[in-house]
Amino acid sequence: MKNKKIGFIYLDELHHIHHFLSPAIELSKKGGYDVEILTYESKHEYLVEMLHKLGGEKIKITRLNTYWYRKIIETLKKRSQPSALYIYQKHIKRLLKYDALIFTDHTANIIYNARNKQKTPKLIHLAHGSGDGSYGYQDTHKIYDLIIAAGNKKTNRLLKEQSKANLNIKICGYSKFDLINLNNTNPLKFNNNNPIILYTPHFKEGLSSWYLWGEEILDYFLHNTNYNLIFAPHINLFNKKGFERPNLIDRKHYNAPNIHIDLGSINSIDMTYTSVSHIYLGDVSSQVYEFMINTRPLIFLNAHNIKWKENKSYLFWSAGKVISSVDDLEPTLKTAKIWKKQFEAIQRSLFNDTFNLTKERSGMRVALAIIKEVN
Repeated sequence: MKNKKIGFIYLDELHHIHHFLSPAIELSKKGGYDVEILTYESKHEYLVEMLHKLGGEKIKITRLNTYWYRKIIETLKKRSQPSALYIYQKHIKRLLKYDALIFTDHTANIIYNARNKQKTPKLIHLAHGSGDGSYGYQDTHKIYDLIIAAGNKKTNRLLKEQSKANLNIKICGYSKFDLINLNNTNPLKFNNNNPIILYTPHFKEGLSSWYLWGEEILDYFLHNTNYNLIFAPHINLFNKKGFERPNLIDRKHYNAPNIHIDLGSINSIDMTYTSVSHIYLGDVSSQVYEFMINTRPLIFLNAHNIKWKENKSYLFWSAGKVISSVDDLEPTLKTAKIWKKQFEAIQRSLFNDTFNLTKERSGMRVALAIIKEVN
């Protein structure tokens, strides 16, 4: 019998890799499946390194080129990553020949429309994150043949919000946790035992604390050396997609011995910083749920005066202190040891509702769900 062709779509940023890597490797170890990672033209050093490290030698990396005129446009705009839209358009006939395509983003609509009334390729969604924002609950979920959810939280909300869509959802845990502490490197050079604060602002201006308060926060830690700060924002905040420029950060912050700035390295996406930090400081990054793997103080920055208590997209703010001014940062930090206890139970509850973890690796659970869908 001919092997099933399974393609994992990777046309986005580095932070998507950890969400599909473990399932792809587990699936490749099963007989009867040809597993490919379908990506854009690049060396993909980290992806290659991780496949080698984790035993993914059976997985083929297929680099899909874009149109020649798009290469010129993207070169002029200094974009290292080409637009997924044109890659889909150019290679649509090839993509339609797969038995299943797995997406960690919401770009499957092009394949869905081209597939028309065909039953293949099966379109499977595997989210890159676990947050509460509306992005994770889009109407586009209804086009998927299978949605793989990390836990009950996403499942229940999707079923409620998309009640007419007859969604097929399978809970499989969180594949990224299969890779936690895998690299075993600590890039931090803090020469003290002071508390480490992790600040991870979002990249979207209407959601992020960075655009209004970011410099003030960096200045606060510059002058309060009894704390160490890791500034590791969402990988899209300082990139070449038209967001902030790295040179906006003053050199004094880079040079401060108690401040570590990382605008997009592997360490900023592989849970290195969520593992070593003592206090979380942020706005709406879904990394907060990864941070909750161990209960610790969470401080949320309400820079936009959001009425968050009745807003399901801010559910995680109920698991820590919410402050509405940078002036509130110092007293909140000073009393963290006292108030953190009142949030431990809700953090555990939210974590367990978000991630359905079992003794079986989540990547294996995802692989088995894909197998069931394509057979």
